Amino acid sequence: VLQALRRLTESAPGFDPAQARRRFVIAMTDASHITLLPNLLAHVRALAPGVVLAASSISNTLAQALQNGQADLALGYLPWLDTGIYQQTLYEQDWICLTNTRHPRVPDDTPEHWNLPVYQAEAHIGISSGTGQHLLENALAGQGITRQVRLELPGFLGLSAILSNSDLIATLPRHIGETLARAAGLRTLPCPFTIDGFTVK
Repeated sequence: VLQALRRLTESAPGFDPAQARRRFVIAMTDASHITLLPNLLAHVRALAPGVVLAASSISNTLAQALQNGQADLALGYLPWLDTGIYQQTLYEQDWICLTNTRHPRVPDDTPEHWNLPVYQAEAHIGISSGTGQHLLENALAGQGITRQVRLELPGFLGLSAILSNSDLIATLPRHIGETLARAAGLRTLPCPFTIDGFTVK
């Protein structure tokens, strides 16, 4: 009993990243694989070369995985997580549109030609995954806006290559949109209607 009491009163050993040999499981969307994971990995490799990062998907068992130690961290828009989970705001997200810089009907030098009627007349890519996609679908339905979706993708993998070689338009959160635009030379456009933003935690 005395030994147990001593253990309770002893300070926990400090975490030394440079000496750590540990695997951390981070639940995240495929958008975070593109936007957050590269910088996070570079930082961890510089400070904690013995640490392994394992990316896992976000599922309806995420809260349980965090509580029982199967996951160490989750990144994303996760409004269903219980209040018992510690959360920290990383950044706010709004929405933009992404298109080829050579789009034939949305010329680069005439942004005033980009509006809701043009948006509705153009062909679109629909992304079915992502924890914020229901916000886009709710905005479209609530405002009576129709899109001509010509390609449906389960995630963001391949999106920039498809946009670079087509006249399709994608509506997506700003962080992933701007990251893809920089990497693939795509053009960002303001979203021509209101979509609720969200907080990435």
